[in-house]
This record gives sequence, C-alpha cells and structure tokens, in this order.
Amino acid sequence: MTHPADDKRALFQRVVDDIVDQIRTGTLHGGDALPTARKMAENYGVASMTAQRALRELQHLGLTYAVVGKGTFVHPLATERIGANGRPDPARGGTPAMADDPDLNRRVAQFLLKQNEIAGRVVDAMMAKDVRAMNLAAQELADLNAAHQDLAEDIAKYKANTGIDPDDAAPAAPESAKPRRTRKPTK
Repeated sequence: MTHPADDKRALFQRVVDDIVDQIRTGTLHGGDALPTARKMAENYGVASMTAQRALRELQHLGLTYAVVGKGTFVHPLATERIGANGRPDPARGGTPAMADDPDLNRRVAQFLLKQNEIAGRVVDAMMAKDVRAMNLAAQELADLNAAHQDLAEDIAKYKANTGIDPDDAAPAAPESAKPRRTRKPTK
C-alpha cells in the first residue's frame, strides 16, 4: 500500500483507519480474523511494530479482540461502534465499554458470536418449521446463558468500578439462567 506524501497521519493510524473503513463498508464482519502483525506489515508496507501498534489501537477502540494463540478478530459489535468519523460513537451505543479490560471484551465478543450462531439455527429451524430443531437450539441458547452467568456479573462489576451508567448501551449479556415463565390466565 502506498502512502500519499501529504498524509500527515502516523503510519499506525493509517492502518487503523483502513481497517475501520473495511469494517464500515462490510468488507470485514464480526468474527472475521485479521491478518497477523507480520502479514499486516507486509500488506501495508510498514514495520511489524507499527502493525502491532495498529492492532493494539483497534482493540483499545473495542473494534477487535484477541484470542491468545488464535489471532485477532473483528468484534461482533464493531459496526455498531463506529461513528461517522470512524471512532466509537457514544450516541450510537458505540462506546468500547470494556476496552481497558481486554479479557472481558474478548469474553463478551465470544459470547455474542456464539449467541448469534445459535440464534441463526433457531431462525433456520423456524423457517423450516422443524419444531424439534427449534427446541434443541432454544435449549442450547438457554444453556449458553446459564454457562455464562458469570459474564453478566463481571460486566456489572466492571460498570460499577468504572462508573458506567447501567442503562447506557452495552454489549448484551446473559440475564438469567432461569427460563421465563408466563402465567396462564385464570378464568
């Protein structure tokens, strides 16, 4: 990638801006893997340290998350977090709520990706009118929520420690492991 001579942005920022643009335009989607720092350095014609800094900045912005030994991935909420200027936009629910806690951000992202995958199976089963498959997927969704109840508690603790208003837009987290029951109307 060539860089215009009159571009005053830092090299890492150019890389960040290009990846943000790819997320904004739909070239990159939630869950997509980003290239390694070495490959990114080759692609952008920058030093490996510059590419690493760009990856750290993307994670700090809450647009990506890293999994040790696996790589860096686009956060499922990245598109929603990008404002018109390419930065997280609080007015659009785009604050990187856990940007300073990469482990919590990664756990939320993995939960959301799995939740979306299962929800897709629920919808597919509904479209196929396959009640058994729909019930299995719905149970898998309930099991996922139960297995990640600690995530909701960790998000609440994080919000309390950082002073984030609980009513602000934030990543969805499992609310309860108990299935909701409705009462039958009495006659």
